[in-house]
Amino acid sequence: MGFLSWLQKKPNHIGLALSGGALHGAAHIGVLKVLEREGICPSIVAGTSVGAIIGAAYAAGVSAEDMSIMFRKASWPDLVKISFHNSLSFFNTQPLEEFIKSKIGNFTFETLPRKFAVVTCDLMTGERIVLDKGPVGPAVRASAAFPMLLSPIVKEDCLFVDGGVVDNLPAGQVKDMGADYIIGVDLSTSTQLTDKPSNIMEIALSVMNLMQIRAAFQDVALIDCHIRPKVSDLSMWSFGDSDELENRGQAAAELVIDQLRKDLGRQK
Repeated sequence: MGFLSWLQKKPNHIGLALSGGALHGAAHIGVLKVLEREGICPSIVAGTSVGAIIGAAYAAGVSAEDMSIMFRKASWPDLVKISFHNSLSFFNTQPLEEFIKSKIGNFTFETLPRKFAVVTCDLMTGERIVLDKGPVGPAVRASAAFPMLLSPIVKEDCLFVDGGVVDNLPAGQVKDMGADYIIGVDLSTSTQLTDKPSNIMEIALSVMNLMQIRAAFQDVALIDCHIRPKVSDLSMWSFGDSDELENRGQAAAELVIDQLRKDLGRQK
């Protein structure tokens, strides 16, 4: 390939799509550590659920190492509180919004250093809703509102719940925002259960997981580099697995690093 042809094919706008996956999101941080090491800095980011949380931090300029520290030091009381007066969920996520503000600052989408959007779902209509204007904290909270478990966000006539219901890996959104090369980090787990659910909550979580898996593959053909950390055997709800999840994210990124170097013209 001649130099002119290489320049014409070299991507100008790298996009990053980060999937949902509850606390498996620590694997996103491992991927970002590898991208940082390689000098690969996506300028366009979209995330769903925990992907929205990590994406917001990345778009705000927080380093992967600082995200790692943040994740390892976090606990559920930092993010949720028991919802005594809300019949729509077990937990209220107002602390999550305050946590995000304390870690990334009181950004709006318009003032973030990188272009960013989150995906949520309006439960009233079933529509996929993209939030990319105004304060970042409430939008991320809406994207991560896991049905029944975490409180939905009420805004006018809308009832926002976890974006994983409709679009768990928002590659199409990244493309719509102008990316011409898309890196997708996919935390989808197996559709097969390893153990039979033993209570109503486990059934609900299993159903939600199936919905997220199916919602992750609608735009997969748009992804130029598909990174899939192996996380299905680790807990989605325990912070105790954060280090191992991060390691698996790094391992998955290392598997595709030669492809990324070649595609992005960064051959060593």
